[in-house]
Amino acid sequence: MSDRLSALVVDDEALARRRLVRLLRREPGVDRVRECRDGVEAVAAIEADRPDLLFLDVQMPVLDGFEVLEALDPDRRPVVVFVTAFDRYALRAFDSHALDYLLKPFEDERFQETLQRAREYLDGKQAREEHAARLRALVHDRRAEQPFLSRVAVRAQGGLVFVRVDDIEWLEAADNYVRLHTSAGPYLIRETMSRVAARLDPGRFLRIHRSAIVNLNRIVEVQPWFHGEHVVVLHHGQRLRSSRTYAPELRRILQNTP
Repeated sequence: MSDRLSALVVDDEALARRRLVRLLRREPGVDRVRECRDGVEAVAAIEADRPDLLFLDVQMPVLDGFEVLEALDPDRRPVVVFVTAFDRYALRAFDSHALDYLLKPFEDERFQETLQRAREYLDGKQAREEHAARLRALVHDRRAEQPFLSRVAVRAQGGLVFVRVDDIEWLEAADNYVRLHTSAGPYLIRETMSRVAARLDPGRFLRIHRSAIVNLNRIVEVQPWFHGEHVVVLHHGQRLRSSRTYAPELRRILQNTP
């Protein structure tokens, strides 16, 4: 079994967080234990320290436990134990995804069982891969429940910046990244254009090119171009080419605009 472990505890409740830290520090073989009081701190700590094990509260302000997982590189997510006050019926949603969960308030014996299970998972490459697949499925299911984005967490200036979707003027494909153009400047996220497009409200955003999506509220003019193409002019003067492939949807939007 794993002899040396590093762990991160993320919980906005100070007492609950410190209790878990205290329990972990009493355990032989747990070398490093760090704590974070919110999801924003957690994302930075996980990327910097790469802990083996993450005890993650589900309900937190600003960035909840699910959003923490979404903000992480899928290949760099640690083994996750959810810490939650959800009732047992709601916890059914975790059964097929999480390594384990601790239901607040929990007994010391329950913590010991969870830590033992985590050690066993960390010992086996196949088990770690299965856990990673479960977390990917959890993030996917979470996105399916909340299909339209309201904000995007992006890495900038050594931390996280939350960009409101309403503030995005247009989006541009950049290889395996997407560049968000806002009045405050551009931001880069590691995501594909297709995945981002699937999570934007089609009533507010329109794909006009395989490499461009525009915020409909920022369009001030559409000019005809050659061979069935158009030029879309945004409120600050940015001109974007709309390809013929996306022309029917663009015309439909224009015809339905009062």
